[in-house]
This record gives sequence, structure tokens and C-alpha cells, in this order.
Amino acid sequence: MTDGINSRIVIVKILKKIKESRINIDQCFEKELKKINLSIKDKKYIYNVVITTIKNINSIDQILKNFTKSVNKKDVSYFFIISAISQIFILNQKEYAVINSTCEAYKRLNKKKLNFINGLLRNITRNKSFINIDKLNKSLHPIWFKNILKELPTSKRKVIYKSITKRPLINLVFKNNKKLNIVKQKFLETSKNSLALSEFIDLKKISGYNEGLWWVQDFASTIPVKLIPNLKNQNILDMCAAPGGKTFQLLNSGARVTSCDISINRVKLLKENARRLQYNLNIINMDALKILENKFFDTVLIDAPCSSIGTIRKNPEILYRNSGPNFEFYLDLQYKLLEKAKKLLKINGTLIFAVCSFNKKEGVKQIEKFLLKNKNFQINPIIKSESKGFKKLVTKEGFFQSYPDDLIEIGGIDGFFIARLIKKNDNAL
Repeated sequence: MTDGINSRIVIVKILKKIKESRINIDQCFEKELKKINLSIKDKKYIYNVVITTIKNINSIDQILKNFTKSVNKKDVSYFFIISAISQIFILNQKEYAVINSTCEAYKRLNKKKLNFINGLLRNITRNKSFINIDKLNKSLHPIWFKNILKELPTSKRKVIYKSITKRPLINLVFKNNKKLNIVKQKFLETSKNSLALSEFIDLKKISGYNEGLWWVQDFASTIPVKLIPNLKNQNILDMCAAPGGKTFQLLNSGARVTSCDISINRVKLLKENARRLQYNLNIINMDALKILENKFFDTVLIDAPCSSIGTIRKNPEILYRNSGPNFEFYLDLQYKLLEKAKKLLKINGTLIFAVCSFNKKEGVKQIEKFLLKNKNFQINPIIKSESKGFKKLVTKEGFFQSYPDDLIEIGGIDGFFIARLIKKNDNAL
């Protein structure tokens, strides 16, 4: 019982911390678990309850709203209640065990609303047979998110909302397409050298991990590199490189790559990944906006920092937090990166701009603004012959735009925008 109560308290602390801060699930999980000695089983249990609660918070809040109007979402009691509802309705755990351990854990914190929590949860479970969680379709998602979806067709909005509760498949990219069959787990082939695992497993247990035969990278994230013509021996700048998927694609294709990232921790992760994959890196740990303009590249690739709303399947905390992404900050930084990239690019060079977002302000609007001010750049549209596997995601302008759960035949992908531009001369006017 003691371990179960400790685990429940950790769950509540993590849920509260994520809601009130900008920290992501994995960072918060790692930080909290350092404070207490728990078994691997308990850690898996904690992570499962946390991720399930956050992914299903829209339905959980609807259930809660039908039974009480008096829950304060800033109070710790709220997090005990939502995690309990998650376990009872979604994880299908034993009701009496969940309620008893929830109350015991809450009692340990010497809080005053024990009777309220106990009564509320028992009332909800008594009415469980009347609640169909799959039919709780009302959106209690943040206003900022609903505003972004307004311009989309109803069918697309429904798919995006539904995708939030799904667990994304893990896409592996291989150095050599002949090595795909070494994977013993069930998978969907996503391209000639990549696959999506149909089951979830510790990555280190997958064949080829220690040999450095593959890396993890969402299918949509692989497309920017596929849109760079004649990669071999090109001098390419990967401006925001970590954790390294695109850098590894480029190196694997024979390009000469300079990778840059501002984050010390992300660069450390990039180097660790590169060592496992046996790639030699030319990496700069600095602000990309401060790169010296004394060298010009054949291609500049910007996978720009963004709101990341295209990744809500694997980062559901984006919609769970009290505050939404700082869009103004990201829009300003993205445009500054575009302006910097143009100064580092050779004439007739290729500029690839990508964001893991389906917010038009971060995608097409950003490119339209850049082209309006830089007449020496033009769109180099994606054509049918290079869009095998994603033709329906190419827009009429020749951009790439995907949404969460597009390409469901390969397990679904992230929301992503990609533009390919060409620099015609050095005169911006």
C-alpha cells in the first residue's frame, strides 16, 4: 500500500507541475523520480497514468463537469480526482482500489477535502454505466487551439481532436534499406528505408540499436531532407539540428554537413546519438543567428523552433497546460532565422524551411512575408515525381502540409509544414 500511495502522490505532483509550467512530460517525470526510490514497475505505472490522464483530459473534464462545479483546478485535489477518473474510465482499473488509494494518498498530505473527493469519486463510479467516454465529443480544449482549427473543415478538425488521445507509433529510419528485416517486432513499412513499429518496446531491445543501424524520426520530419536535390557532396547547414534526425539523413546521403544548435543539453544528446550511429559531426553549439557570414552553403535547412502543435500526439501537454505556446516569440525567431539563412546561402542555393506545426502563421504566412520582402527568392515547388508516399499532402503552391494522423495507412504522422525556396541572386529588392 505504501508504494502505491507514494506512486499516486508522485503522479499528482507531475500532473500539477506540467499544468503550471513549460516543462515537458519526460523532463518532469525524470526530475520527480530522482526524489524517491521506486521500482521499474512503479515508474511505468506512474508514466502510464500521467500520459493517459493528459491525453484524455478533455473527456475527463467533461465527466467531472457533469458531477460538480466546485473543483478548483489550481488545488491539488483536482489532480487527485482527474488521475483517479483516468484510471477508472480509461485504464479500467478496479474502482474501489483506485478510490481508496486516492483518498489515502490525499490524506497523507493533510488536506481538508477528503470527504469531498471520496464522495465525488464514488458518485461518479455509481453512474459509470451511463457514461460513454467515446461519445464525450464536446471540446473543452484551449480557445487558442480551437481558433487555429477554425479554418479547417469539420472532418479534419475531428481527426485532429481524435488523434490527441492516440499513442503515436515509433518511426525508425535505417541507414540501409536492406536492414529493415532485422526488426523482429511487427511494423509498417513507411518508406524504402524506414518503418513504424506496431507495438511498443524499449528501443534498446530492438535489433540494430547497439550497432547503430537506425535512429528514431517521425516520417513527416524526414521529408525536408528528401526535398533537397543532389545531396552528395553538397555543403549543407542544418541550423537547428538537435536531436539530429535530419543531420543523420544528410550524412547518410553523403552530404558535407555543418550542424548548429543553441542548447547545450540538446547538443549533448546529438553527440550521443551520433556516437551510437558512428557518424563524425561538425557541430557548432551556438545561437544560429550569430553564425559568421564568411562561408556560403549550397543548402540551408531550418527546422525552426515553433509551437510544436503538430506533435500533440506525442506531446499532449501542449493542450493540458494552463498557458498556450508563446506564438509571438516563435514567429519572431522563425523570421529572424529565415533572414539569417538568406545571408549564408549561395546564389541558386536551396533554402528549406520547416516547422512541426499546422498553424498558418508559422507556416505559409511566414513564407509569404519572407518572399514579399526578399524578391530574389522564389518558391521551388514540390513536384509529383518527388512526392511518392505523400502526394496528397502537397499544397497547390507546392508546399508540404500535414496534420496529426494524416497518412493513417502508415500509422499516422505529425503535423508539419515545409517550404522549399531558391535564391536567384544577392539583390533582395
